Amino acid sequence: MKKTETPMDNIPEGYVQGDGRGEFTIRNGPFYEKRVGSEIIRGFRVDDRHLNGLNFVHGGMLMTFMDSALARTIFHASDKRGVTLKMNSEFLLPARKGDWIEAHCELVRETRSLAFARGELRVGHRAIFKADAIFNFLRPRK
Repeated sequence: MKKTETPMDNIPEGYVQGDGRGEFTIRNGPFYEKRVGSEIIRGFRVDDRHLNGLNFVHGGMLMTFMDSALARTIFHASDKRGVTLKMNSEFLLPARKGDWIEAHCELVRETRSLAFARGELRVGHRAIFKADAIFNFLRPRK
């Protein structure tokens, strides 16, 4: 498998590389983030390994990135980690190699054990993907 590099000079100003938590995220990243007010915006630059056979970003990559962005938003807003129970996705427009994809997400509501969130992936001002999800908060280990 060919290693793909994302040059730092190709990352928009204000973004810092997020810390990958597992091999799956590390293999598909790097992902970047910046804070704008109380919002965390995550982003990544599309390269060859993110593409399907039609040279569009693979739907699974968009779902993976959105899932991680929603989880990060929930953690940022609640200081609790959670796992995805359900995620509804809407594919709106294709994205291509070289595009900078940003995730804009929000925590809609939380209970003692659940978090409800929604988000949108954008290339520039174009929405390309939307999702809403339910996360189950993890119980602290004893």
